[in-house]
Amino acid sequence: MCSWRNIAPLLFLFLLPPTWFIAQEKVLVEDIILEGNRKTKDKTIFRESRILIGDSILLASLSEVIKENQNQILSTGLFNSVTTQIDTISYDRVRLRLDITENWYLYPSPLFELADRNFNVWWQEQNKDFSRTIYGLDISHYNLTGRRDPLKIRAHAGYTRKLEMHYTFPFIHRNWGLAGNIFYSDNRELGYKTENNKTLFSMHPDEEIMLQRRRVGFRLLNRPNVFTHHSFRLEFHHNTVNEYVVETLNDNYFLNGRNGIRFFYFVYDFQYDKRDYSNYPRKGFLFGLNFKKEGLFIFDEFNNTSLSLSGEYFLPIPKEFILGWQSRVKANLDRSVVSYANNTGLGWGGYSVTGFDLYVLDGTDFFILKNSVKRTVFQRTFQLPKRLPTQFRKLPIEINLRFNYDVAYVNEPTYLATNDLNNRWIQGFGPTVDLILFNNFLFSFEYGINDLGERGFFLHNSTAF
Repeated sequence: MCSWRNIAPLLFLFLLPPTWFIAQEKVLVEDIILEGNRKTKDKTIFRESRILIGDSILLASLSEVIKENQNQILSTGLFNSVTTQIDTISYDRVRLRLDITENWYLYPSPLFELADRNFNVWWQEQNKDFSRTIYGLDISHYNLTGRRDPLKIRAHAGYTRKLEMHYTFPFIHRNWGLAGNIFYSDNRELGYKTENNKTLFSMHPDEEIMLQRRRVGFRLLNRPNVFTHHSFRLEFHHNTVNEYVVETLNDNYFLNGRNGIRFFYFVYDFQYDKRDYSNYPRKGFLFGLNFKKEGLFIFDEFNNTSLSLSGEYFLPIPKEFILGWQSRVKANLDRSVVSYANNTGLGWGGYSVTGFDLYVLDGTDFFILKNSVKRTVFQRTFQLPKRLPTQFRKLPIEINLRFNYDVAYVNEPTYLATNDLNNRWIQGFGPTVDLILFNNFLFSFEYGINDLGERGFFLHNSTAF
C-alpha cells in the first residue's frame, strides 16, 4: 500500500512547471577551439578562462557564463575583441569556438608626460609650465613571448631623469611566476613640504640634483585560479637628497637631518577578483589586502609596518544603471613618527576624492569610500580601413555617464600645521563622462564639487595593461 510519504515527491515533480526541468539541464563543453590568437599561446588564454574543456554548465545560464568568460579574457588587456560561437555536438554536448582579435602589443614610443601628480595640478597649480614635463623613450611589450609576460624599458629626461626596466614571467612552474625590476631616477626640483594641503617645490640655487632614487627587487607571484592573486615582493631602496634640502628646506625630509635612507622592503599583496571586467566593472566584487614592511635586516634607517584593506562591489539595477562602491582603509601598525618623504595618504597613487584633485592629504592612516551610479549611453564598434594592421581594424567605443559621491578621512598626528583637510571628514561629488577605446583605454572627464565650495573640471586616464 502506497503511503503519502512515497507519493509526495512524485506529486511534487508532477506539479513543477516544464521550465524547471529545462533549467536543470546541463551541457558538457567537449572542446574549445581558439581562432585568431597569432601571438598569444593557447595555454595563456585558457589560464584566464572561466570555461574549460570538460566543464558542465546549466543550459539556462550558458549564454551568461559565455559573456562572463569573454569579459574575463578581455580584462587581460591583450585582446581587442572576443566572440563565441556554440557548435552543438549532441543534445547535451557542445563545442565552443572563440574568435579572438589580438591587441597591438609592442609600443616603442616617444614619451611626453607631465611630472605632476595629475593633469589638473599641472594645468591649474603649475600654470601649464612646460619645464615640468618628462620626455624620452618607452619600449613596452605587453606579451613578449605570448605568455602575457610584459617587458617595459624606460629612458626619461627633462624634469625627471629615469632609467627603468621591468619584466614579468607569470608562470614559471604551475601557478607560480616571477618578476624583476631595476630603477634609477634623479630630479633637480623637489617637493619638500606640504602646506595648506599643497606640495611646495624648490630647486637648488646652483641647479644641482636635489633627489636621487635607486631600487632593485623581484616579486614571486602565485595564482592558484583565475580569481585569486598572491604577490610577495622584496626590494632594496636607496634614496638621497642634496644637503641643501635638510639644511634649508625640511630637516625632517628623511627625519633627524638625515640626507639619505637605505632599507629593504617587503610587501605581500592578496587579491580576490570576481568583477566581470577589471578596467570598467559592471558587476561583481573585489577584495584586496596589502601588508608592507619597510626596514629589514642590516639597515635601520627607516622602519615602518602598514596594513591596508580594499574592496569593490558593483550591482546592476533596473533601467540599465549600475551602482558601485569602492573603499580602502590603511593604517600604520608602527606608531612612530614617519619621515615626510614616506608619509603619503590621499592624492597619490590614484586615490583621491572627487573635487579634491588639487590637494594632497598626507597621513599615517586613511579611509576612503567612493560611491557611484553609471549608465552606458553609447556603445558601438567601428570598422576601420583594411590597410591598417589587424589589431586596429576594429575600434570599439563606449561612453558612460557616471555620478560620484565620495567621502574620506585622513589621520595625521605629526605634520599638522596649515594642513586643515587632515583629521576631518571631507566629501565631494559630481558628474563624469567615461570614454573607453579598444576596451582598454579609459578617459574620464569629471566635474567635481568639494565641501569647500570649490568646483572644477578634471581629466583622468588609465589603461587595462
